Amino acid sequence: MKLRTSRRLAAVSMTAVAALTLAACSSSDSSETEESAEATAAATDEAEASESAGFPVTLDTTMGEVTIESEPQSIVTLGSHEHEYLYALGVAPVAVPVSWQGYDNGTGPWAEEDRIAAGAEPETFEPGATTYDAEAIAAFSPDLIVATYPGHTMTQEEYDLLSGIAPVVTRPATDSEGNETVEWGVSLADELTLLAQATGTTDKAEEIIADIDAQFTEVREAHPEWEGLTSQVGGYYEGQAYVYAANDTRNQFLANLGLNTSSIEGADEAWLQISAEQLDVLGDLDSVVWQVATDPSAVDSLQELPLFDSLNTTETGGNVWLTDPTLEGAFFANSPSAIEYSLAAFVPMLEQALDGDPATEVVEYADATAGS
Repeated sequence: MKLRTSRRLAAVSMTAVAALTLAACSSSDSSETEESAEATAAATDEAEASESAGFPVTLDTTMGEVTIESEPQSIVTLGSHEHEYLYALGVAPVAVPVSWQGYDNGTGPWAEEDRIAAGAEPETFEPGATTYDAEAIAAFSPDLIVATYPGHTMTQEEYDLLSGIAPVVTRPATDSEGNETVEWGVSLADELTLLAQATGTTDKAEEIIADIDAQFTEVREAHPEWEGLTSQVGGYYEGQAYVYAANDTRNQFLANLGLNTSSIEGADEAWLQISAEQLDVLGDLDSVVWQVATDPSAVDSLQELPLFDSLNTTETGGNVWLTDPTLEGAFFANSPSAIEYSLAAFVPMLEQALDGDPATEVVEYADATAGS
């Protein structure tokens, strides 16, 4: 009896072990199947999310067509203001160039609210003043490189090198009217639209553009007397006065206020240098915004030029001195947040400068938060 019982127990034990083994295998297979199904579902969700955001997308840029397969997660910017455009769109780049004005996070205080809202804590780096540092850029493992407002003209060789790291978005090939774009002269709307397409944020871009248009329209409607008045943005460098081209973003800002910034013949390049003897080419302008914050001594240098007192802007009080570094930075940045900052600063100064009364003091803007 004991022998039979032992055999019976052994048989039962072997049967139990076999059952447990089969159960374990079944459980393992089921777990692997579930994991595989979950991975497939996740990949499908990601693909559907990219497709719903407009990806893949092919952009027509000045360096040729570039295709972005899926929504970028690791963006590196190479220019002075592209990151501020991305902040406005709610996109957080992982790395941006160091600020030319020494600000933290690569940008000025006007864009801090947008940066924080986007959750951006970018690393800053020196992209290279005359040649891009591909090794430094590659170290951030980008899946998109943005250079719509670069620090220097990008060569084909540089573009090809950087494209080996990630898709590179340069300025749009044409503007909204189908005209070929010029370097450093792309409108905010055209640049923002391109970056929105690259990041799947087109709806947000449309809202921003509509809001900025409304702000400019409000100023124009409040000042119909500005329509057609002539203006320019200029400065003083290495012994010569200069003005920017009409398509420069700073002159675009003035044009959006209703001012005519295209009356200076020959100012169709990035900028036009003007010798002391030729200063009278500015003679009939109604206003000039003199950008002198970087070099305050330029104010005296300009006023000491022999023909300065004969300018219409001097006789009518139309000179606007841009002496505040923060405003200079925002005016140059031309991002959505910078536009709002610049409007609040410039409108009062232009109201004083364009009233036609030389006795009206043009109170120079000073950032009340500077140094706080």
